[in-house]
Parts: sequence; C-alpha cells; structure tokens
Amino acid sequence: MTTASSENEGAPPAPTITKLDSVSFDALLGTNNPFTQGDLSFDLRGVRLITASALTQLAAAILALNQRGQSPTVLIDDLSVRSYLVRAGFLEVVGQVTNIEPPLATSWFYEARHGMNPMLIELSKVETGNELSNLLDRIVETLRSRLKYRKYDAFDVATAVSETAQNSFDHNRGMYGLIAMQVYGKGARRFLEIGVADCGDGMLATLKRNPKYSLLISDLDAIREACKLGVSEHEDQTRGTGLYHLLEIAFEHGGSVQIRSGGGKARYRMDKRMGWVFGVPSVPGVQVALTLPSKGRG
Repeated sequence: MTTASSENEGAPPAPTITKLDSVSFDALLGTNNPFTQGDLSFDLRGVRLITASALTQLAAAILALNQRGQSPTVLIDDLSVRSYLVRAGFLEVVGQVTNIEPPLATSWFYEARHGMNPMLIELSKVETGNELSNLLDRIVETLRSRLKYRKYDAFDVATAVSETAQNSFDHNRGMYGLIAMQVYGKGARRFLEIGVADCGDGMLATLKRNPKYSLLISDLDAIREACKLGVSEHEDQTRGTGLYHLLEIAFEHGGSVQIRSGGGKARYRMDKRMGWVFGVPSVPGVQVALTLPSKGRG
C-alpha cells in the first residue's frame, strides 16, 4: 500500500458543514480551533448529521479542553441532531464539562433506550479491558446479524478494535478511551462505522518514550511508524499490533481507516488500496475511525 503526501486538509469549509464526520471535523477546526484561538466554541449550526467517529472526536476534544480548565460551547440548532446527541450518550459523557446552546435537557429517553438498538453503540467511556467486553460482543453481533459477516471475521474485527481501544488507557496514565458505533444505510449498501478516541499524549510523545523511536520529529512520522507491526513504546515485540491489525482487517474487507494524532492524519481506502496523509489542525490525543461494508446482497 502506498501513502502519498497531500495539502493541508484543514481549510475552512465552503460554505457550511452539513455532515460532521471524520473528514469534515478538520474543516470545522479549520474555521476555529479552540486549542489555538481564543474562541472556545464548536459551531455546529447547519450540521444535519453527526457520525459515530465525529462524535468520539468532538467528545475527546471537549475533554481535552476541560483538562486545561476550559469549558467550550457547542452551538447546535438542528432538532434531529440535538435529539441524536441525547440518544447517543453525548450528554452522559461531556454534559458536565461543556455548554450546549441552546441548552439540551437530559431525558429519560437515553436511559430507557440505552443499549437497545443493535445498530448503535452509544458514546461510551472505557478504562479497562473488562469494560470493553460487552461492547465488543455487541459489535460482533451487529457484524454477523446486520452486515452478514462470518463468525470468525466478526471476531477478528472485534479483536482489532479492542487492541486499538486499549491503547487509549495503556499509553496514557489516568486516561480513558471513548468508543461509539453506528450502522448506516440499507441492504447491500449498509455499512458500519466505529470511532475510537482519546485526549492523551498522542502517538509522537508515546513512541518517543522508546529510545528506538527517539528521532521521530512529526505526528505524521509517528502515525506511519505506529502502523507497522511491533512498533510500540514498549520493547516487548508482542506489543504494537493494534493499528497494524486494524489496517489488515480493513484491507481484507474493503473498508476504510482514518488515524489522527496531534497535527497529523492518515486515511486509508482499502477498496482502492491507497493511503493519504495530511497535516491538520492540532488536537491532543489519538482518534481512529473504521468503516466496514456489508457482506449482504440486499
């Protein structure tokens, strides 16, 4: 697989972002990045859909600002998106550390329906491998029953997601990860998206703890290196398998992967067997998005 450099993807959107996903999230930051500018806001007015990966990215960014003692504002006007934020557990994770305008009232709706939709995994905090177990079971069930994956293929996906999610708390002291999943489309056009994110040290700082990678100088270099088998902050050669396996899984099933850390991002489209790298507005931590297509014919 080849990976080519490209121009900075963080340019302001034209004219308005209507779908907030793992790509347009950087366009949003291009118009106003709360980590480098004085305006502590995420302006989502005009957004009509937020995907699972963007949900984890937005929550991780808010939590990173909170670690700095700041409380950002989220501006959101669309009623369906506002309802989705409640239903998808956004308020449960960041409602106490951000201001949402107009305000969102917490509702029995979230608690009454939490875990009931097989096409959705609400935004969830994960601090230990044990907390991942139930979420991974739900991913396996969704892959098998809704996207028609074979049993062992579904388990392989869950294993790769587990390894990626565990990096969130394995490589960051006192840190937890965020995960969310959503199935979109119908029939043969159905696809699954999983977002995993944290607001920790990022890949560059993590890898540089290992003297072997002390000469890495950029976030993009760190992402490229981290995708290789056995690359980790640890000397143990059995570590550093998560992102490598995630790319292998996506390649096998014709999916896509985005890996974002600090000011760098890599996107891999496995149907084209290509990868691209970008410089993007800098945000703490690591955020990963995985999409997988349905195996069904209709």
